[in-house]
Amino acid sequence: MRPRSPVHLSRCGRRAAASLLAVIATASASQAQEEEVRLGITYRPGYVPAIAITRIETEAPYAVVASAIDSILARDLDYSDRFEILAIPDSLRRGAAVNYGLWNQLGAVWLVEGTLTVSGEQAILRVGLHDVVYGVLKEVRAFTLPAVAAPGFRMAVHRVSDAVVEWATGEPGMAASRVAYSRRAADGTWDIWMVDSDGEGARRLTRHSALVFSPAFAPDGLHIAYQYQSNSGDQSAIYELELAAGRSRQVAGGADRLHLTPTYAPDGSRILFARSSQGGTEIFEVARSGGAPTRLTSTTIGDILGPTVAPDGRRFAFTGSAVGAPQIYVQDGSDRPQLISRFVRGADSYATSADWNPLDDRIVFQSRVQGQFQIVVVRADGSEMRLLTAEGRNEDPSWAPDGRHVVFSSDRGGYRGLWVLDTITGRVRSLTRNHQDQLPDWSGALRGDR
Repeated sequence: MRPRSPVHLSRCGRRAAASLLAVIATASASQAQEEEVRLGITYRPGYVPAIAITRIETEAPYAVVASAIDSILARDLDYSDRFEILAIPDSLRRGAAVNYGLWNQLGAVWLVEGTLTVSGEQAILRVGLHDVVYGVLKEVRAFTLPAVAAPGFRMAVHRVSDAVVEWATGEPGMAASRVAYSRRAADGTWDIWMVDSDGEGARRLTRHSALVFSPAFAPDGLHIAYQYQSNSGDQSAIYELELAAGRSRQVAGGADRLHLTPTYAPDGSRILFARSSQGGTEIFEVARSGGAPTRLTSTTIGDILGPTVAPDGRRFAFTGSAVGAPQIYVQDGSDRPQLISRFVRGADSYATSADWNPLDDRIVFQSRVQGQFQIVVVRADGSEMRLLTAEGRNEDPSWAPDGRHVVFSSDRGGYRGLWVLDTITGRVRSLTRNHQDQLPDWSGALRGDR
């Protein structure tokens, strides 16, 4: 559902799509919003409850495993940006009965306790969440974990963290998810990489020795679509990668055409992408099961690219520039596209790389503000526009499955990499460092053995 638009193909392979930098949408210039526009960063963190996390209880032989679980849980709950992590005195780290009065005096609102038991190769983690204020055990559940050295161990613990977040807040977490992105190699080629939401487990997924951009996770979390461009520029296609097998297959291609910015429909049955022809570039869709692509947009001039689909599966946003500079538009079925990014005639207006929130009607994108690209969020009707970043050059935003966090590429801090922003509190953390990583796409919540 989250397209990654290679709007900076001047950096990520100008050879692949130099003709598409002047993207043009179907809306007319009369749609331009010519009033003065002021964007400001406003964060309203409000009340953040304190949460205490006691050490996982277990038998001595499994202390190392319990310690690994402790570390993952604590970091996940910290990265959720929903709690203040409370330091726990050593005297309270163990004990049979929960003394709610004492925890309340220490300022805890929530208390997480866990027990790890192992029988043969079967590990069971029993986790409980206590509501300290009301003095009750709010939730308790047993989770089956793989061996600590197994590939799925960390992701299994991430799912425990997300369960705790949901118990406490009623909202989804994002720990059990991954980010796919394009990374530039020393020889100038690009491939797709993937990393866990906490920055662990980065690994390369493709080895094309070509220009490979715009990864997009399928809703099932088991596949990634991406665009391929040969170094010579004579081959262009949309591929789908099966993560478990490491195999890629072509889903759209053809001579003398560019195939760009794939994304999935919310039900996973279709892949939307941009395809060029002599008359310009339009949005097409193709069934994952095969068949001929179907055209979704129709313009008389220019190009359109970078589709991103609403959770309802009917509306989609894209990048176009009927008003003279790239802007963000929303289209509902066959209706006329509506301009939702701000355009000020004569100003340095430039907006691209839209991504639709998986839970609501907010769309995040990058916009040029005082000569630098920054991350902006807006409602699908163009209202409630808000600037999210101000430091450095910030590009290529993508929503997390919790609908709260955004990953983006940036040069803040003096080095390029990927960063994660909490759109509620404004907290920013590094995800990858010291690599030219761009065009990230955040997966949905990963279930099972993914």
